[in-house]
Amino acid sequence: MTAALIMAGGQGERMRITGASTPKPLVPIRGIPLLERNLLVLLRSGFQDITVAVPAQIPEIAQFVSGRCQALTAMLGGRLSLLEETQPLGNIGAAAEIDVAGDDLLVTYADNLTSLDLNAMVDHHRRAGAALTSAVHFEPFRIPFGEVDVRDGKIVAYREKPVHRVLVSSGLFVLSPKAIASLPRGQHTAVSWLANRLLESEETIAAFFHEDPWIDVNDLAAVGRAEQLLADRAGAFALQELPLDLALHGAAQQRSSEGLP
Repeated sequence: MTAALIMAGGQGERMRITGASTPKPLVPIRGIPLLERNLLVLLRSGFQDITVAVPAQIPEIAQFVSGRCQALTAMLGGRLSLLEETQPLGNIGAAAEIDVAGDDLLVTYADNLTSLDLNAMVDHHRRAGAALTSAVHFEPFRIPFGEVDVRDGKIVAYREKPVHRVLVSSGLFVLSPKAIASLPRGQHTAVSWLANRLLESEETIAAFFHEDPWIDVNDLAAVGRAEQLLADRAGAFALQELPLDLALHGAAQQRSSEGLP
């Protein structure tokens, strides 16, 4: 089974600026932290070898991984490793530190929530023979101004704050061993840098199109939208929650691992 990496690093500047004190990966959405939701999706989709990359300067995230996340992973038969970034490695640099033994690596981000089929994405990556695969979708963006069409110096159409659908990366990636080898070790590296480096080498970057619910939770306004999305599409996000008996069992395991009665 393909190894997986959850990126739970970064400083969460936008979340803090808008008033949140909780580290972004630990912000709860309908009572469950973002990081835990992403971990449960991986485990319940069959991914058993998982690494979580966290910033060393925010110890609360590492503590959550070593406690609650470790307990849930053990309960569901997986293996969880913690990678602490003593210096920021960007939004893909941590992948260079993962030993995948010549296999592919699935990369997800703690601040993204989606019901995308991760196994289908990995299968698509392999069928395409790609060095890198990105999930992609059309995201609606509302222009905050009046948009006009001009012809021969005259306005021929006027649309007030129109919505355009833009094709964007969904922030989920599959990296081949070749892509991982292209990453500099121990350096701040962006996905855009990696993609352009592979394109310059004429490597294949595959697009995995989907229409599944998706949201990037980067500020407090997005938290509210995420809460509403999960309420409206509860069935689609079922993998991100455990039945009550399993959730209680996981909580008991966590307390035991921390030496609590």
